[in-house]
Amino acid sequence: MKKIKQLVLASAVLATPFLAHADMQSMDDAALSGVTGQDGISIAGTFNASIGAVTYKDADTNGGTLSLEGIHLPSLTIADNAPMTIDVVTTNITPANGGTAVATQQLAIGLPSVTGDVTIDAVKVGSGASIGSLTVSNLNLAGSTVKVWGH
Repeated sequence: MKKIKQLVLASAVLATPFLAHADMQSMDDAALSGVTGQDGISIAGTFNASIGAVTYKDADTNGGTLSLEGIHLPSLTIADNAPMTIDVVTTNITPANGGTAVATQQLAIGLPSVTGDVTIDAVKVGSGASIGSLTVSNLNLAGSTVKVWGH
């Protein structure tokens, strides 16, 4: 009886690929127009970033510096219901020196509403003590698009 159970199990395992086989068939335009599919990808999440310092140095002989230190972008959020999107698009691009526009495929990155604040712990002029801090509130990149392509 034990050998029969093992034989049945082995037969089932060996038959599985044949049961899962699907026959590929071409679709005409009418059938294809009724198909709903997905393309591209969507990205959502919470992102944290920080920058140690951004320093501006004046180039003249008595040049001083302006330093923004302790820059934080805590919890920038891209919501699930309004994600960043990445798709391939085709754009007609006219060469810089003129001529006929060329259809060019591009990677289009759509930036949604990214909400959050940017804080700067210290604003220093020269090497002295901080003259205060800075907050940039309600950062929002909604509606921005970045396109990437080779040339």
